[in-house]
Formats: sequence, C-alpha cells, structure tokens
Amino acid sequence: MLRIILLILTCLFVINTHAGEFAVAPLVINIEGDKNTRIPFEFTIKAKKTGKVTLKIYDLNQVETGHMGFVEGDKEIKSSKSNWIKIKDTQYSIKGGEFRLAKGYVKIPSKAKGQHLAAIMVEEDQKEADKKGITVNVRYAVVLKINAQKSKKRIRSRTKFENLSFHKVKEGWEFEGYFQNLSKIEGLLNTQLQLRNKDKRLVGRFSLKTLSAWQRNEEGSMVYPGSRVKLFGTLDKDIAEGVYTVRIKNMFNERNQPVFRHEITLKENGNKKRPDQADAKGLAGS
Repeated sequence: MLRIILLILTCLFVINTHAGEFAVAPLVINIEGDKNTRIPFEFTIKAKKTGKVTLKIYDLNQVETGHMGFVEGDKEIKSSKSNWIKIKDTQYSIKGGEFRLAKGYVKIPSKAKGQHLAAIMVEEDQKEADKKGITVNVRYAVVLKINAQKSKKRIRSRTKFENLSFHKVKEGWEFEGYFQNLSKIEGLLNTQLQLRNKDKRLVGRFSLKTLSAWQRNEEGSMVYPGSRVKLFGTLDKDIAEGVYTVRIKNMFNERNQPVFRHEITLKENGNKKRPDQADAKGLAGS
C-alpha cells in the first residue's frame, strides 16, 4: 500500500537550504512599499535532477505552541493573503543542474496595517507512476514578511497575559500561562517567573517559553501579530506547600509589559491544574 510522508521544510531565519531534488533561496523575503501598488519579489529554484515543481499561496497563522500553521490560500476568504499576492507562473519544469527564477508581486490593500505573513509553498510535482513504496514529498515555504506600515515610527505594543495554572511534577512545579499579542507587529518575548514565600523571600526564578522556543533552545519566544501562545516552565526543586506570590515579567519587542502578580497556594494533592482568573494587560512602548 502506498504510504506518503509529507515533509514540510520551513524556516523563518535560514537563508538557504537543500533537500529532496531541488533547492530554494531565499526562504524569507521582506516586502515593503506603497499600498495599492505592485511590489515585486522573486526567488530561485534549482534542480538537483530533472523534474517539476508547483507553487501555491498559503496563509500563515501561529498556533499556541509557537509553531507556524499553514493553510492554503482561498480567494473567497476576504482576509486571505492570496488576495494580496500574484504568482507569475505556478509550475516549472527544470532540468538537473539548472534553475528557474520564480516571480510575483504583492499588492497591499489601502486599509492594511501592521505586519503580515504569507508563504509561497514550493513542492515537487511527482507523477503517480513514480510513487512507489514510501514516497517523500518535499515542500519549501518561502515566507513573505509584509510590512504595511507607512511610518517608520515604532508601533505601540499591546499584550495580555492570563490563565496562569500550575501542577506538581516529579522534581518541582510546572507553571503555564497564555500570552496574547494584540499588536500589529511581531516581537521577541522574554518571560520570567519569580516565586516568593509569605516572608517575601525569593524561592525560585525561571523562564516561561513556548514549546517551539524550548525545542529550538532559543532564549525567547517569537510571537506574531494577533497570536495567542502558551508559555510554560518548571521550578526544578521541591518547595514546601503553602501560600506564595507569583510575579511574571514579560518583555516584548524590547519593551517591558504590565507585570503579572498573583497569590497562589501550592498543594501537591490538589487539582492537577488550577487556573487562576487573574491577568495582566495594557499598553507599552511608543
């Protein structure tokens, strides 16, 4: 029975890479220009051996783990970036060792604000007759980072931290909460949780990050406009049950955000997770 493994190779910060039977560069294109005008872009596709590739437009959205989700663009959906982007050719036949220059343009609507993400997915176009046994389909996502801001003035950031919860783990306590970027800009988030006892003595300090940031061993979590991500981290030592004060500091886009403060009761035999309704939100930066 035919088994197909879908391998999506995506990267927001790597300039070039190779896999499968072709290579694509660059993998990130910054788009800036006047609204309602055609802003051109291009990238190269090089074949390791003769074959075909197809190009499709995808919308990007960040899921709560911090990873990027890809959904094929639909012009019937008003918010889809497929209404902004035009690709000159959607299919290429390339001989081994040769390359093609893929071209297109972005037309930013007049009412658009802030920063936006889209992708051109480049995929091997394999014939059914060639698909024997286990087939690996290789996709590259050429990410378009579209800046719809006319002014170079720093955009005010708006964020929210909420739904703190915690539970006992083997050698300590795990905490998690949700951070929402209500701004029109992306930014790097650095979050630190401090825990103090009833005498106000610091008993623990550690980072909260997205799953994506932990997996990549990154210092902070990248959060894109409008995204809501889950942050978590562990106090890797046992401390006595009792009442403690949690203080969470979020620095987003190089600006301090409103500090989250809340009193909690650590109890090993309590509920596995106990969400608290306290939150912190507000404006920061200029």
